[in-house]
Amino acid sequence: MKRREFIGEACRFAVLCSSPLLLSTLQSCEDVNNESNDDFNNINEDTLEFNLEQSPFDKLKVVGGSVATQGNSFDSNGILLFRQSESIILAFSRRCTHAGATLNAFSNGSSSCSSHGSEFNLSGEPTKGPASLKLDQYIVEIVSNIIKVSKS
Repeated sequence: MKRREFIGEACRFAVLCSSPLLLSTLQSCEDVNNESNDDFNNINEDTLEFNLEQSPFDKLKVVGGSVATQGNSFDSNGILLFRQSESIILAFSRRCTHAGATLNAFSNGSSSCSSHGSEFNLSGEPTKGPASLKLDQYIVEIVSNIIKVSKS
């Protein structure tokens, strides 16, 4: 066997042996930190309502509670909700300002992007790059057990 043939065969063998390992790393990227939900009332393209009595939004009854919604007609990436105080719930787009990937729910005061590692604080400001722009923030009104989120 010539040297060139040996190197070619060795490379093919290496690729063949490493294929299962490489394929296992390409599994789907499921967001396990965020619960899937469709339990909100989409009033129109500019307003959503969430009921604090329904799961998973009941987590927002407690200060520090956080929920991330699925994408919808209001925001295609979904919404990050965080209970800052008894009277304040924050709402941000889940769209990372770096490359548009979907962000994880807030944990320990930070939301992260699993695609490139950007992190955002409770003001929506990036605290770790590569993102450099703030998250879009929405207006929130709390009426009894209903949270209204609107764009304007």
